[in-house]
Amino acid sequence: MLGGVLASVVLVAALFGILKWRSEEFDRTTMISLSVGVLLLWIIPWGIFIIIPIALGISLSSPAGREEWAKFRNRRIAASLIMLIILNSFAFYPVSTPVGAEEWGSPISTENPYASSWPASEQYTWLHDGAVIGVVNVRTAHTFCPLSQDSSSIALGVMLGMHDTRMRQSIEAMNSQIPGFSIDPDSFWLEQLETEGSHEYGEDNYFIARFNVKRDDFDNTLATVIIVGFPNAGGELSLLSITRPVTSSQEDVFEEKIVIQYTESQ
Repeated sequence: MLGGVLASVVLVAALFGILKWRSEEFDRTTMISLSVGVLLLWIIPWGIFIIIPIALGISLSSPAGREEWAKFRNRRIAASLIMLIILNSFAFYPVSTPVGAEEWGSPISTENPYASSWPASEQYTWLHDGAVIGVVNVRTAHTFCPLSQDSSSIALGVMLGMHDTRMRQSIEAMNSQIPGFSIDPDSFWLEQLETEGSHEYGEDNYFIARFNVKRDDFDNTLATVIIVGFPNAGGELSLLSITRPVTSSQEDVFEEKIVIQYTESQ
């Protein structure tokens, strides 16, 4: 949560400085509106993707609003762009260390060879019960709100191909740790499956996404993946991914045993 609090304070302070610097008339409306926008980052699902269109629509919907835009247009555009840059810069803020369940033993990998520099993320990998388990903590630049933080982040990750990049780490672990499993980490692709969107583990519901691992020019499924989201206020999301080869005798597609082990360890 510290990263989100720090980002919020810096955003409001920077906004005040931009609007006040060498200004003959202070743009109070923009100061209030963008400060409320920073607050809404903690409340509104999908964050800036919802806040920005609503803010623009409200500010341009009235004659008075359009008049103020004509008067303060350049400074408002500059303030908005600088705030977006600051917000995205805080996506570099380090995330916490991933923690797994005691039953999983020690992680087989704490390196992050496929992690992008933005947003900040950290992945630890375990081998347990015939599956490769990854715990990824990742910074969410678009929102500080825990509502829909998991579903929006996974949707963005799929859109940008970030889930493929992270999955390479699990594929390499399966190649080296699971006998008889071999797939080129650079020639696989993930087929997203339709799901209910959430599943009840114990007494709580968590967002889930499921994928099949397939190889180029090969139609058969080689492994299955389930990702379970654990949102947190402040712009850090924890994702639990469980990758299991189709040769496994495990029949629980929701991986309830492993997920509950994780939730009980947190």
